[in-house]
Amino acid sequence: MIVATTTVLRTRASTMMVLAAVPVLAGCSANPPEHRGPAVTAETAKQKMIDAVDTVTGRLGGTWTPRTGPDYAESCELETGDEGANWVYLTGRADGGDPEPDAAATRHLWKSQGMTVERWADPDGPAIVGRGGDSVDSISLYAFPGNYTVQAVSLCFRGDADRL
Repeated sequence: MIVATTTVLRTRASTMMVLAAVPVLAGCSANPPEHRGPAVTAETAKQKMIDAVDTVTGRLGGTWTPRTGPDYAESCELETGDEGANWVYLTGRADGGDPEPDAAATRHLWKSQGMTVERWADPDGPAIVGRGGDSVDSISLYAFPGNYTVQAVSLCFRGDADRL
């Protein structure tokens, strides 16, 4: 009788230990270290964002005029759950281009940089957005005839968007 009771207690204790470990392990695997973005400073986040926009606009050519930013800040959430900030930069050009080939070349560029790229349905022309990589949170190209825009949102960094 004692052996049976001891076996039941050990089984229950083992089960409880496994059940207690599952949420911890699930939390770790939900955000493995290789998928967490590196902590960046406000200056680094801004420069990476500007460089990402400059790379696209330089390849597309033409004269680009900033419409918002690159020093416009918005709130975001850090990996820790704390509030942070990110920069937003929107630039555009009114002169022509060839929308489909320009969107295809930009899509290829972003994929080569490790981003996932999605094309949005838009009757005005190709619209694509890239996410991931290590330079920006997201970047988009709207290649509409006579109105191209590139917008980027920087990586989230420690800071208060209202104070920037």
